[in-house]
Amino acid sequence: MKRKPEAYVCPTCKKSVLAAVHRHKTLGVFVPVWGPGACQNRSCPEFRLDPAHKHSPAR
Repeated sequence: MKRKPEAYVCPTCKKSVLAAVHRHKTLGVFVPVWGPGACQNRSCPEFRLDPAHKHSPAR
């Protein structure tokens, strides 16, 4: 099943973001979970150079 790239949007800048796959362990087995990837818009506050690096939310 193909996913459309515009299926997910950045909550901050409202630009489309790519889909990313993450793992979730269920009953001892890792299953894929699809969700939004990192924002690629350089002017967005949510922009990250390394999509794997998760930053803590501002408090």
